[in-house]
Amino acid sequence: MQLDDLKDKVVVVTGGNSGMGRAMAVGFAAQGARVVVGDRAVEPEPFNNAAIVYHQCDVSKPQDVQELVGVATSRFGRLDVLVNNAGINGPLMPLAELPDEAIDAVLGVNLKGTLYGLKYGLQAMVGQGAGVIINIASVQGLRPIYAGASIYSASKAAVVSLTRSAAHEYGQYGIRVIGVAPGPIDTPMLRAADATMSIVNSVPLHRIGTPQELANAVLWLASDAASYVSGCVLTVDGAFLAA
Repeated sequence: MQLDDLKDKVVVVTGGNSGMGRAMAVGFAAQGARVVVGDRAVEPEPFNNAAIVYHQCDVSKPQDVQELVGVATSRFGRLDVLVNNAGINGPLMPLAELPDEAIDAVLGVNLKGTLYGLKYGLQAMVGQGAGVIINIASVQGLRPIYAGASIYSASKAAVVSLTRSAAHEYGQYGIRVIGVAPGPIDTPMLRAADATMSIVNSVPLHRIGTPQELANAVLWLASDAASYVSGCVLTVDGAFLAA
């Protein structure tokens, strides 16, 4: 896939050290974009690509997210695309038994992390009169699937709502805000939750998606090919939700 309009765009990807985020970062760089990756890892896996800059960032801390956006704008002069990808699962257990610290952790990363990304990303983009923010939600934010995943589902449902609200509010500034709801994607986070990968039996395409397939969707949404797409949530799930 070649998307020439992404060349020289400045892109920030949170949670970009592994899995879907890493595939996105590498994908944007392959299109000629300049990419700033934010992640909590103290010692990230090397990207071996001069177009990708790494900055340690805990998205649950607003000052970290503000600093991450600042790295992009101070180094490259602008911010064209922000992908709020960082997320965690949380424990699978009945809602009434969830420890308070687990609730705080999931909402801190999945909800507040996305909210802070929107806040500081929008601040950078409003003056430009253009920009794209892509929030990674989940099919579980559209319909609860796993018993015991209530706080995760709630956090991703909130991401969907934030996406629509921000798109409505900031379209006047030429900023597009879009949600992506992945289904089962072969990432370390999914394998940790489903060691046998038995979820494949519930996917009509009879396979798990790859991080690259999710990244392809994100790259398209960030490009001018999707210039009239905003305020919606795209499912990338092999028809998992439909089943």
